[in-house]
Amino acid sequence: ALFNMNFHKTIFGGSIFSACDPYFPTMYYHIFANKGRKLIIWLKSAEIQYLKPADTTLSLHFKITEKDIHLAENTLNNDGNFEIWHTVEAINKKGVICAKARMLVYLRDDEKKNKLGF
Repeated sequence: ALFNMNFHKTIFGGSIFSACDPYFPTMYYHIFANKGRKLIIWLKSAEIQYLKPADTTLSLHFKITEKDIHLAENTLNNDGNFEIWHTVEAINKKGVICAKARMLVYLRDDEKKNKLGF
């Protein structure tokens, strides 16, 4: 889009970074809400590497594995909170990775933490 392009006719880095921001926390929220578990979930930290100029539309694929979910459940049950790093790549129409972001997602179960005495 016109407003996401800089004077080099590539996508602003901030636009790419903000495209990475909400998805992992939102995905965890829905995964656990569907299990009947209400959690506090935040994106705690994020970092990005810009590898190539983004001169086409970008695709980003966000994936949480069953292993990630089981690890989160077990840690939440034992500790009341959980943190996990996820990586997402911004790939242009030619299949070139233009940016790679790492996102630290924080999950907390206040009911469990209260029972554990926190």
